[in-house]
Amino acid sequence: MNLKIVLIIIILALFLIVTLQNTEVSLFKVLFWDIEMSRIVFIFIAILVGFIAGYVVGKTTGGKADKSNSKKEKSKIA
Repeated sequence: MNLKIVLIIIILALFLIVTLQNTEVSLFKVLFWDIEMSRIVFIFIAILVGFIAGYVVGKTTGGKADKSNSKKEKSKIA
């Protein structure tokens, strides 16, 4: 089996376990609001916001700098 497929299966299994353990409704207090939602929905929203923030920061700050540095290193080696 390919390593990528094995990692995807492991991640999906872990996601399923976390989902089954966090199905109850919880109260979240955000500033002045009281929000009741399933824990897994809150976890999913938090992960999604984190990925989006990481993507935006990566694109705006370091995306092009890393590529230009790797080209300079390759030209020095050759």
